[in-house]
Amino acid sequence: MTEKTKKILIIVGFIILVLLLAFLLYLVFFKKPVAVEPVVEPVAEVLPRLPVSRGEWERMTVSERIQQDLPLIEWPEEDLLPTEAILIEAEIIAAQIDEVAQGRKTWVSPVIIDPVMAATISANGDTSIYYDPKTGYFYETDYLGNKTLMSDQIFYNVQSVNWAPSKDRAIIEYPDGFKVMYDFNKKKQYTLPNNWEDFSWGPAGNRIAFKATSRYPENNWLSISSADGSQAKPIEHLGDNADKVTMSWSPNNQVIAFSATGSPRGAWEQDMLLIGQNNENFKSLIIDGRDFEPQWSPQGNKLVYSVYSAEFDYQPRLYIVDGQIDNPGANKKVLNLVTWAHKCIFNNDGSSLYCAVPKELPEGAGLVKELAEGIRDDFYKINTETGGISFLAEGAMGGYNVESIYVSEDEDFLYFTDADSHRLRYIQLK
Repeated sequence: MTEKTKKILIIVGFIILVLLLAFLLYLVFFKKPVAVEPVVEPVAEVLPRLPVSRGEWERMTVSERIQQDLPLIEWPEEDLLPTEAILIEAEIIAAQIDEVAQGRKTWVSPVIIDPVMAATISANGDTSIYYDPKTGYFYETDYLGNKTLMSDQIFYNVQSVNWAPSKDRAIIEYPDGFKVMYDFNKKKQYTLPNNWEDFSWGPAGNRIAFKATSRYPENNWLSISSADGSQAKPIEHLGDNADKVTMSWSPNNQVIAFSATGSPRGAWEQDMLLIGQNNENFKSLIIDGRDFEPQWSPQGNKLVYSVYSAEFDYQPRLYIVDGQIDNPGANKKVLNLVTWAHKCIFNNDGSSLYCAVPKELPEGAGLVKELAEGIRDDFYKINTETGGISFLAEGAMGGYNVESIYVSEDEDFLYFTDADSHRLRYIQLK
């Protein structure tokens, strides 16, 4: 390669290098960058989910559902509706529900949010008393839920509570068979024998009737004692018939129990014997079925009971009869209501009976009570003199399966606990 050729190549290389540097300077300082839009992945719209389960929602009252912006009458299959739609629905539904029972859908209001046990009317006829399984305390409360302690003693893991008519004493039973009578005025408890069972209080609340049982039939006795367990006295020998005796001390102090050991009267009729305290020979009560479940009027002059029979598809049927011992069962009235006596309560003077009645009870529910589980109740009022029945209320938002029921003395409120949540609620009657 000649010297001239080398010079030419050097010049050409220099020119190429200059052009390359110039292009790089252009890219860095003069060329505008091309805007690149970011790739956005599509995001599915997420609606707010229900903050509670369906079971929790079903146990709520309407007011509780409104407070949490939840659907009122139907559990949605998809996502929660917007708040605005729920509020509009609430306004529409609220306009169709009565505040006071008038024979239509009626608001059901909570008294206590937590589950309760043995709720009943207090001695003043206005407030309620109950046992709180969560805390172990007994409380008294008004219909707004303002509660006060009845005693500072804690009772853990109580199985059942049997209140005296005076409401200042109660027999408290535990799962292991341990039993005590607690006096809320004296703040004192008395231990009762483990083999005493099926207690029934005397009308003054100072005596109790019970079955003293044993593994040997010859030692089974129907007995009475003082409320603290002292001065026990055998009344009638039970033998092998303890399960045929229903403890129910009448308010007029004449009858302490019923015994289904009377003479049979056909396929379903039977004589129900009345047992007194002094070996009296009372007339028997003729009943029209099985599974006798009685309840006395406050004065003891009337008796409502439920039985089942083939005539009524083995469903429990209510009867009202006179309760006087000289002619028990007189003026019998067969009520066209399919329910049990424990779902009913007399008013203070015994002129009316309030009952929770399953909407549609299946055939055989008297034989197998589990068939009634989950069935909602309507409320009826019965005139005990005439037997006249009036539809009182349908619980709003589907209603409840009533577990226990009682009414205030002035009949302003009908209280009940439901079998699902065991909460105390009320329907306003006036």
